[in-house]
This record gives sequence, C-alpha cells and structure tokens, in this order.
Amino acid sequence: MSEIKQIFIDLDGPLLDGKERHYFCYRSILERFGYKSIGIDEYWEKKRALVNRRDLLNLSGAEKIYDDFLVAWLSMIESSEALALDKVQEKAVDCIRSWKGQEIELALVTMRKNKQALEAQLAATGLRRCLDVVLVCDHADGGAGKAYAVRNMYPSNRFKQDALWIGDTEVDWEAAQSLGCGVVLISNGLRNEAYLLSLKGALVKPSIASLKDTDMRRFNVC
Repeated sequence: MSEIKQIFIDLDGPLLDGKERHYFCYRSILERFGYKSIGIDEYWEKKRALVNRRDLLNLSGAEKIYDDFLVAWLSMIESSEALALDKVQEKAVDCIRSWKGQEIELALVTMRKNKQALEAQLAATGLRRCLDVVLVCDHADGGAGKAYAVRNMYPSNRFKQDALWIGDTEVDWEAAQSLGCGVVLISNGLRNEAYLLSLKGALVKPSIASLKDTDMRRFNVC
C-alpha cells in the first residue's frame, strides 16, 4: 500500500456547506421575476439528486425565464452577500489541520470565478492557513479542468502512487480518474449517496468529519 503524500480537496461540499447560499440565490431570482420558490429542503434534495435547473424552474412555472435566471445566478452566486451564507462543515478545519500534521500536502481545487472573493472567504473561515495550494478552474471545464490545474501545478508528479482526491460530485470523480489517483466522495455535499455510489471506484463517506481520526498517509480506498 502506497503512502499518501498529497490530498486534492474540493471546497464546496466537502469543506463548506453551501445549502443556504444556493437557495438564497435561487429564491431571490425567482422572487425578482414574480415567481414563488419551493421550500429549501425540497430544493436541496432535488439539487442533490441532479434535478436540472430547467426542471427546478418548471416546479414554479418559471421555465420561460431560464436564460435570465442563468445570467442572474452567475452574477450572484459568488457575491459577498451570498458567500457569507456558507458554513464550514463540522470538523472540517480539524480534519485538514490533522492532515497537515501528518505532513501531507493539501491542495484545494475548486471551480470558482472570483479568486479574490475565494481567498477572502478562505481566510475568514480559517481554512486558508491549513492549505498549501489553492487552484481554481472554470466551471465549464469540469473534471478535465480540475485535473489540468493539478498537472499544471505538479507536472512531474506520479499521482497514482501517492495522491488522494476528496470531493462530492462527478466532477471530482472525473478529475481523479484522469489523474489515476484514489477518490473519496462525501455524501453530505452537492450529490446524494445513491448517486455517488454509482460512480465506479469511489469510496463514499458521509462527511469530512468521518475522516477526522484517520491516518491519511496510509489511507486505502480499496
């Protein structure tokens, strides 16, 4: 069994709970256009089950504002007002602080557009001081974009032997597959457990807190 020397970790889901932020943007946009939103629990359950944006709008009879909704969403989702609603997942800081103590290099790999707002949020939540590297890529590039960002930062690394990816969506799974490293998917983020279990080769865990007392250097996803 190889010794884990690097962990690549996603932000939204594994480390931050974005339920309130996502719902705030969804509800605010619908209300701006005169529509009534569904409740937060129903919204989050459907989002985690991969119900697409158009179908979510259909539940409020708002399908005709799809294009306007998307424009408004992209302008709002990383605003300071929205980001302030994110909450650090239980024991997330303890986990990554512990992994740093195990001399594991920690690289955050996230799909955010506003790097300045990202850095401010990481500092405010106490996450930044536990991270060695922060890598960003465009949402449109998906898992391939995340993998490219990692390879660009570490061009000579052999990820299959000593790296682990921790995420919460198929994008993270795709990035790990591209790099050839093991992947742990957290089921209290943006995807539900049933869906994550369908992704071949992934180890599904309920939360980042469930990894708190694990010696990640000798962690085995098999």
